[in-house]
Amino acid sequence: MSKLEKKVAVITGGNSGIGLATAQTFKNEGAIVVTNARNQQRLEETQADHGDLFDDVILADVTKVDQLESLFNSVGEKYGQIDVLFLNAGIAKFLPIEHVDDGFYNAHFDTNVRGIIFGVQKALPYLKEGSSIILTTSVVNQMGMANSSVYAATKAAVRSLAQSLSAELVDRGIRVNAVSPGPIETPIFGKMELEQEQIDEMAQGILGKVPLKRFGTSEEVAKAALFLASNDSSFVVGAEIEVDGGMATLG
Repeated sequence: MSKLEKKVAVITGGNSGIGLATAQTFKNEGAIVVTNARNQQRLEETQADHGDLFDDVILADVTKVDQLESLFNSVGEKYGQIDVLFLNAGIAKFLPIEHVDDGFYNAHFDTNVRGIIFGVQKALPYLKEGSSIILTTSVVNQMGMANSSVYAATKAAVRSLAQSLSAELVDRGIRVNAVSPGPIETPIFGKMELEQEQIDEMAQGILGKVPLKRFGTSEEVAKAALFLASNDSSFVVGAEIEVDGGMATLG
């Protein structure tokens, strides 16, 4: 039998990069897969490009608590429960500390932290014993990387949430873990508002710190997410699994 046969999996940020690869992996393992879209245009694009992949695409901006509540209520009303919750939506931009302003700070914490805290809260009524929550952190939370102070702080907060939420939910039979990508080939590099030359320079600098001497793929992160989602990880709780080519531990 497939590892997620007839399990209901909700993936935020499921329409690109790691989220999309994980949605495909979960689907291949028999899951019912639901994702969100932050606006109507994104919803229509996701339905047009990946209509066969997602069983539902629901309009919800993860920075808006009322929209998160509506998202999970919609899933709960239709499917009765949520078996796998992969809170993956996030943003990553890098600035020297002297250029950080309120808007930059708020955008990161609203998406990367608020979206997780209230995502778990609003999904909780539909998460039953045996369900799995997976959070996306980043190996940057373990490293001192220049210009990453705000982004790294959000991901350190998520790492802490994986532990504290585990302690809070373990008696309900709900496991919480985190997957921590290193340098992965995803569209996020194109969203950093940098010139291509800057992106190339950043990529080469990062690559030099990876013991395996390459970038990872979204599919490799998806396999780690599948492990945490399935019964294969039934004795794993409060953990952070690095998928980083050894960058954090050997670099």
